[in-house]
Amino acid sequence: MNKWMITGMMALLFAGCFTTRPVEPPGSGNSEWVSPSDYQILLKNLENSLSQRNTQNYLRCFNPDFFKFSPAASVSTSSAAIFNSWNTLDEQAYLDNLFSSLVVTSGNSLTLTQTDLQDVSSDSLRYVGNYLLRMNHNDTTLTTLFKGQVQFLIKLNSFNEWEIHKWTDVETFQDSSWSALKLRFVQ
Repeated sequence: MNKWMITGMMALLFAGCFTTRPVEPPGSGNSEWVSPSDYQILLKNLENSLSQRNTQNYLRCFNPDFFKFSPAASVSTSSAAIFNSWNTLDEQAYLDNLFSSLVVTSGNSLTLTQTDLQDVSSDSLRYVGNYLLRMNHNDTTLTTLFKGQVQFLIKLNSFNEWEIHKWTDVETFQDSSWSALKLRFVQ
C-alpha cells in the first residue's frame, strides 16, 4: 500500500469520529440582556430580569466580588446575622426560591423611578429611586406588592459596563420592603 492509500483510509476511518451536533433550541427563559454601557440600561436589565424570571440576567447586574446589601431598618434589626454577610449567592438563593414559588408567572414586575442621581467619581454614580415590585408568590403571610426606595452605588467595570456594587433598601411602607421579600425567600 502506498502512502496516499493509507492516508485516504485513515481519513475515512476518522471521518466517522467527527460529526456535527444538532442545533439546540434556545433556552427556556426570554433573555433581553443589553450591555449596560449606560446606568439606565443596567436598571432596565434589572427590571427585565425580574419580569422574565431570569436569575442569570439578574445576577449580571451586580458585581460578584464587591456586592454589599444593606436591608431596610425594620428587617435589619431582627435578621442582622443573615444580612451581615449577604452576597450575590444569597441574591441567587432568594431569587431561585422566589421564582419557584410564583403562583402566577405573568404580571411580576419591577418599576424603578429615579428621584436623585449623583456623580461620586468619574466611574461611579449614586442612584436613588423609588421601587414598586410585584411578585405573585404563594406565601399568604407576605404581601405581593413591595414599595420602597433603593439607593445604589453603581460603578463601571473593566469592560466599561455599569454594575451595582452597593444596595441600600429603605422601607417607605410598613411590611412591604424588598428586604422582607429577600428574608422570606432566602431560607
